Amino acid sequence: MSRPVSPNTLLPVLTAEAMRAADQFTIETFGLPGLTLMETAGRGAAACIATRFGPLRNRRVVIFCGKGNNGGDGLVVARVLFEHGARLDVVTLAEEDEMSADAAHNLRLLRRLEANDPAGRLRLFRWREASDFARFEGADLYVDALLGTGQTSAPRPPLDDIVRRLNTLPAPRVALDLPTGLHSDTGVVPGEAVRATMTVTMGALKTGLLLGEGPAYAGHVEVVEIGIPSFVLERVRKAPGCALLVTDEAVRSRLPVRPHDAHKYSVGLALVVGGSPDFTGAPVMAAEAAARVGSGFVVCACPASVRPAVAAHLTEVTTLALPDDADGLTPAGHDVLAERLAKARALLVGPGLGRRPGTGAFVRTLLQETRLPAVIDADGLFALAGHTEWLARRAGGRWLLTPHAGEFKRLAGDDADLTDRIRTAQTYAERWNVVLLLKGAPSVVACPDGTAYVAPTHPALATAGSGDVLAGLCVGLIAQGLPPAEAAVAALHLGRAAAEHYTARHDARSMVASDLLRVLPSVLHERFSP
Repeated sequence: MSRPVSPNTLLPVLTAEAMRAADQFTIETFGLPGLTLMETAGRGAAACIATRFGPLRNRRVVIFCGKGNNGGDGLVVARVLFEHGARLDVVTLAEEDEMSADAAHNLRLLRRLEANDPAGRLRLFRWREASDFARFEGADLYVDALLGTGQTSAPRPPLDDIVRRLNTLPAPRVALDLPTGLHSDTGVVPGEAVRATMTVTMGALKTGLLLGEGPAYAGHVEVVEIGIPSFVLERVRKAPGCALLVTDEAVRSRLPVRPHDAHKYSVGLALVVGGSPDFTGAPVMAAEAAARVGSGFVVCACPASVRPAVAAHLTEVTTLALPDDADGLTPAGHDVLAERLAKARALLVGPGLGRRPGTGAFVRTLLQETRLPAVIDADGLFALAGHTEWLARRAGGRWLLTPHAGEFKRLAGDDADLTDRIRTAQTYAERWNVVLLLKGAPSVVACPDGTAYVAPTHPALATAGSGDVLAGLCVGLIAQGLPPAEAAVAALHLGRAAAEHYTARHDARSMVASDLLRVLPSVLHERFSP
């Protein structure tokens, strides 16, 4: 059995449009003034800066402020850090009458502080020309408050020159909301962009911080709550392109808990169909992953020609021989599987299965005839290439597809755009009526109803076989009762946690897929016990 998930354990990841809608609703309908939101955002950002880089007394901080609300946040940060004893140089790129109303208000407050600062710890500058930059070198910390959400193109002069120069400086750089130059929705960097040491983002995570080059430019990311009610964030995150980021708590609350009277059949029979003469390890790792994540009975069905090799590596997992010939698996294999299919709770088809014509036909017939929730991976996906209309008619929302970028394009066509991974995954999950786990950096899980989840990856997972382990975790969790989407999200999160556990003790380059299986029991116990 599993337990309900608190909405607060799922973090909203918003597009620029959705974030603007949340701000607008909070100000105009909920009645919280924009000036209050800006004050809360700036104070929260200043607190994050002080925590990570403090103490700030007598340290020099330079803040570059644009004309919009992002610049206004920077002006609030300046005021708060001044009260912390820092020496502030605040550079604005616009006159007061060019700024947003709330930003202009905060500029006026800062001018009053400057006028009453006999020690000269606060200095305000208006950016004039490129030669000005030299006077701002040598600071202890730089804050980028130039552009916020809504960035879709390369910064124009003089911003591009400021960004370029900022990136040459050795001191830490803090970006407010988003690094200037980073596309707020896709994480694309079309020109120059600030390489931040830390990004403090307001209200909710932005999709561009997780997609594309976002993680490389954002550095460490902190989210500051600014007063937007949670029901508003929950409402706007349902817009296309938005997603949820899963936490340990969310996964912990969904992992099945065994009752006192559990037996091997009551906690799930998972059926893995995979293997071929060239790939005997893939079904082994998938089957072992299903068992390690808690499936009480795992059966690995593989071609008869490779069963001895597969069985030699599976001590606790039952193996089943499927008739095969030079063309791959034969139709007679369906009769062999019938009894196991009747008892199974979940099916995984594809790991190492091979791409011979008979095997492809076998996979499609198997999927057509079973009512089980199915995970379709690797060569199982190859069998569906050119059959996506059939897929859309048959899937019924019960199938979980796990393609990497190349496999996805084989299904969707080479012109499928992966620039915005969230929107693309949402589009094809709905079109094919499947749960789509689009593997990559980051991985995205999308459901037919448009709900999407983002799962950051780990560089240690860039090793052959990690996808087989992931597929096995998925089928093992589905066999224990999790819906396909929840199983996919939990499996991704557990795989990342296992990689983190391994690399805390070993070099990331040394990890192989079987290491994930070895550390998974400890990870489950230490991070995900109820």
